[in-house]
Amino acid sequence: MTTCPSGTCILVCPPETSRGIKLNLPESLRSYVQLDGTGTLPVVLGHGFGTDRSAWDALLRCLPEDLAYIRYDLAGAGSDTDTAHRYRADYHSTLFAYADDLIQLLDTLGLQSVTYIGHSMSCMIGAIAAVARPDLFARLILIGASPHYLKKPDYPGELQPTDLDTLYTAMATNYQAWAAGFAPQIFGLEDAALLTDYAKTLFRLQPDIALRTLQMIFHSDLRRLVENIRQPVHLINSRQDFAVPEGVALWLHEHISGSTLDWIEAPGHLPHVTSAPDVCLAICSYLPIEIY
Repeated sequence: MTTCPSGTCILVCPPETSRGIKLNLPESLRSYVQLDGTGTLPVVLGHGFGTDRSAWDALLRCLPEDLAYIRYDLAGAGSDTDTAHRYRADYHSTLFAYADDLIQLLDTLGLQSVTYIGHSMSCMIGAIAAVARPDLFARLILIGASPHYLKKPDYPGELQPTDLDTLYTAMATNYQAWAAGFAPQIFGLEDAALLTDYAKTLFRLQPDIALRTLQMIFHSDLRRLVENIRQPVHLINSRQDFAVPEGVALWLHEHISGSTLDWIEAPGHLPHVTSAPDVCLAICSYLPIEIY
């Protein structure tokens, strides 16, 4: 028995889900991989730009305990100096490199048929990995996903190249000032504690890594790739997200066969942080358990 945002629920593992496992975390992973939960069915969580694995704290307090949650810091993110050392500018120049990192992590842990929860850039990291290695992923739950950010005649992105030039100039000129202004924009609300926490994770990023990463994200175009996803996909989007407008979420829903889409009314690009109970409710029916 465990408590969910909607009340008390009983968790029953259906027979068709991944077999349970008992994870042993190798020493080489302990600086940037964290295990949570009391169960054995694996759920892997990948964070977005400007955050680290701690961004999942609020959501994990809402989700059922009876699973094995594996969260990790992307190369270049996190509070440990090892994360910066894992980042290689020549290698991590595309999201495909981050997807290779994810595949290597799952192989190292001996995982297959995981439930993957990704936010922002990690949505596309998971999508790439799921297409390349479908044996590793049973389902994808994607929060604030976007395969492309620029406006095109046949695509409802909202960013123009001039918008990005202004953004990159601001980051290169005064990274600290840019980060302080970016935090309220990404959250879509004024919450002093949340903004302070997010700004701290931005400040921990090396400015050159942050700039290269954001350039890579905004210039990625994975519109064709997402049409090749064969796993069940559940999309979760905020209705007021400056990074991923409603039109992009609807485009993605239309172009991923069999996908489902839930809207979160809370504003901003990080609803799993600002409105964790609502996101938990949107996630629960897609976890590898039955909830009554």
